[in-house]
Amino acid sequence: MFPQKYGPGSTIANLEASKEPFSLSQTAAATHAVPSPLASGAHWPERRLFDLAWILFVASIPLSKALGSLAEALMACCWLASLGRSGQAAQFWKSWKKHPVLWGFPALYLMYMIGGLYSENRAETLWELNQKHYFLTLPLMLGTRTPSAKVMRQALLGFGVANLFVAGMIVEIVATGQPWMLGTPEIPSPLVQRPRASLFIALALLGLLNDSMNRFRAGERGALGWWIRGLAWTLLLAGLVLLKGRVGQVGLLVGLAWMAWKAYTVVKHRVWALSLLALLSLLAWNTLESVRQPFLEAIHEIQESQQGYPHSEPEFSSMGMRFTYWKTYLDLWMQHPWWGVGTGDLVPIGRQLFENHPLEIPYHRPHQQWLELGVQLGLPGVGLLAWAWWLLWKHRPLRDRSWVEAVHLIFAGSMCLDCTLSTQAGISAFMALLLALHFQGWGPVDGKREDQSGTAHSKA
Repeated sequence: MFPQKYGPGSTIANLEASKEPFSLSQTAAATHAVPSPLASGAHWPERRLFDLAWILFVASIPLSKALGSLAEALMACCWLASLGRSGQAAQFWKSWKKHPVLWGFPALYLMYMIGGLYSENRAETLWELNQKHYFLTLPLMLGTRTPSAKVMRQALLGFGVANLFVAGMIVEIVATGQPWMLGTPEIPSPLVQRPRASLFIALALLGLLNDSMNRFRAGERGALGWWIRGLAWTLLLAGLVLLKGRVGQVGLLVGLAWMAWKAYTVVKHRVWALSLLALLSLLAWNTLESVRQPFLEAIHEIQESQQGYPHSEPEFSSMGMRFTYWKTYLDLWMQHPWWGVGTGDLVPIGRQLFENHPLEIPYHRPHQQWLELGVQLGLPGVGLLAWAWWLLWKHRPLRDRSWVEAVHLIFAGSMCLDCTLSTQAGISAFMALLLALHFQGWGPVDGKREDQSGTAHSKA
């Protein structure tokens, strides 16, 4: 992503309330007015190494699971080294108590552990607990050893740059017609699965747009910088279109519409902005085969599934099979509504359900995050995820608010059509990006927002 360094809020009303652009220098005194409990350890080498590992972790999400795992392990080592210093355990606990917004996800992970107690398949239980450990480790480490807002913005920038690299690889695969790593000319996603890759590129595009708008409002007019941003936008957009990822394309449209709506307070201006976006969308639909094709295929797959697949094979119908998965797993959840089947029993039970399916539909997870969680942990699991997510939404920062909200909405949409949190790339992106966006408006651990002036302006 390309995070903001300028304006206090995301609406014109906020900008007009303030007669001068927001500046980090204006809030530095407020940010550090209360000494940080860990300020005395700022010079410790593990502190800087922890920050670098966090940046690497966020930047690695679109690129490499192995690199992300190594970065997270390095973060854990630095965190444990700090914890071993005299008096730091008490300071960590004091810092953790100042961030109740982070408590929901560790509570959800505890529910996964409880669900493992009544699961019969221990191997799958351990796999699930390892896959979902980000719910525990990232809030705990960032809530007790919180990097500065600057480091958080650098991490988001690293995520954006990584997606530029991925978009370049997609363009190269399509242009040459040659496979590269995991990408093929038919599905040119070289590093992660297409739904995740398109989702990440869409998020990076919105981050770049947010940064460009903030710099424009702040009066930055350097030609070279704008040329670079224009080229970056072109490359990311080309990668998203050529990837033919429905999740990313819809996510980008939803994000743009939300940010356009929030950018204005006058209804007429909002209507004009949304009308322009609709016109551009129609233009893309009528001129770009890579935009039309995935959605026309989805419509055809749905029609085929409703007719019993008279002209196609179900296993090649991504959208069509989803209806079967949703119905099958919803019936399974209704059989165990309160506590689910357990953390580790979804896979073995799911395989049995699709072992002799009349349409020979192969086994997959439910392709719906809330449904999967309901099958595993029942209503308590669904409620805990909703509560944990609501805490982050409720306490979202004023800085870049429309962008932050767009990211939340895109992840929400993704989870309606996919098990986003059941892949390492998906769950690490969900946790890392939402936490980075949350903390980019905070000082190290003192609980003071860097956008206090923005709060004052919004109350004026």
